[in-house]
Amino acid sequence: MSNLPPDIQGLSLIESSFKPKDISLPLPLTPHTTLHIKLSLLEKNTVVFLTSTDYSTSGTSSPLGSFVYAMPNRLDQSNSFCTALITVPSSIEFATRVGKILARRTGKPTYVGCSVGLGGASVEEEVEGIKAVVGAIVEEAARSSAKVNGI
Repeated sequence: MSNLPPDIQGLSLIESSFKPKDISLPLPLTPHTTLHIKLSLLEKNTVVFLTSTDYSTSGTSSPLGSFVYAMPNRLDQSNSFCTALITVPSSIEFATRVGKILARRTGKPTYVGCSVGLGGASVEEEVEGIKAVVGAIVEEAARSSAKVNGI
């Protein structure tokens, strides 16, 4: 006799052997700030959590941050859609940009949680941070896909 509730007794439980990837990289124009990426490359979507550590203000924790859902536009490949699920003014723009770029580059829906603290950063620093994050994720996705395809 199964211990499952009656409404799901006919379903089989799937145990995942999946492990998210942890990536850390310095913010290109601000070497005392490190960006941390928790990356889950799933078959149908990508889940990314971003945060930062600023060594000049040690001992402070990052707030929860924003959470967005981005998906590629099948009719216009140069554009993608993004919906904010949780908004925090300090991180929503970074999360939205990363989500849209990743959805367009991977062709899969992308969830992005972001508590990156770039308060006081210049536009150039933010753009370089986005490039670094997207580059690291796309590189890891290509490496993962090569392993799956046996290359």
